[in-house]
Amino acid sequence: MTLPNNIYTRHTAATNVREDLADFIAMQDPETTPISSSAGKAKAMQTFHEWSRDALAAPNADNAAIDGDDATGTAITPPDRVGNYCQIFNKTIVISRRAESVDKAGMKSAIAYNKVKAYKELMRHLEKSIVSSNIAVVGSGVAAPKSAGLGVLLYTNAQHGSGGSTVAHTSGAATTAPTAGTARAFTKTLLDNACQATYISSGQVPEALYMGPAHKTVASTFTGIAANRYEVKGTNQGAIIGGADVYVGDFGAMTFVPHYMMAGSTNVYGLKRSEIKVAYLQPYKSTELGKTGDSVKYQCLLDATLRVEAEKACFKIADLSGG
Repeated sequence: MTLPNNIYTRHTAATNVREDLADFIAMQDPETTPISSSAGKAKAMQTFHEWSRDALAAPNADNAAIDGDDATGTAITPPDRVGNYCQIFNKTIVISRRAESVDKAGMKSAIAYNKVKAYKELMRHLEKSIVSSNIAVVGSGVAAPKSAGLGVLLYTNAQHGSGGSTVAHTSGAATTAPTAGTARAFTKTLLDNACQATYISSGQVPEALYMGPAHKTVASTFTGIAANRYEVKGTNQGAIIGGADVYVGDFGAMTFVPHYMMAGSTNVYGLKRSEIKVAYLQPYKSTELGKTGDSVKYQCLLDATLRVEAEKACFKIADLSGG
């Protein structure tokens, strides 16, 4: 069709049309921190946060005393004294006067918005350090201190591929990285072996298994003694059950928790949540820095470390392929 002569269209009015920018900001990345959010909170009093771990003597069925015998002292083993270094998670935001003053879509204050965003980002950084295999670093004038991650702190029930190992951490900080073993697929047998080893060493099993998305997909294929069924009654629609969220093994039930930050990881962690703590030397805080120009600066930081108490109640399945 031919337009009428001298018609005034949307294109003609381009210089006189208001923009249509929605007054909100959609966050594209996940904000959840599954482990640190469910872990207990503790207070760190020093940059090197320490705790003691003790163990009971092995049960002895032949502990039998002679009637009337003299008492002889039993050897006493002192508790282990272990620790982890606090890590400074830092982000500095700098906002110009004009950026704060102008009318903005989705935020009233650029300062307030970016403080909240910084908090979420720092909590994600903390979570990433927890699921990592980072070793503890004391820090210096030229090197930042680092908190050791679960990949280093879990060793008693560490299930490795051939040639792999995790050094026992029975004193001081965990400063030795695990030795990688031969990669192998994640299987029900590996999970059952880890649960059995943990039950033998601690008398319990973790209630949650944290893994990358690919390993969660594999875990949903594990078969058991009962078949999955979904009963459809009346006019209700049926559902295809393609995933498993709870694993009931010989030693208890365990929830499968997919963790987006563990995508590509070669580890799967079985955690007794009550034994995992985040110790804060400084909870999240934003501090305004000295003014140096036509802007404001805020340093946002948190200072924290990971504390694994009874690590025998947790396990690690390492050297997994297909992550």
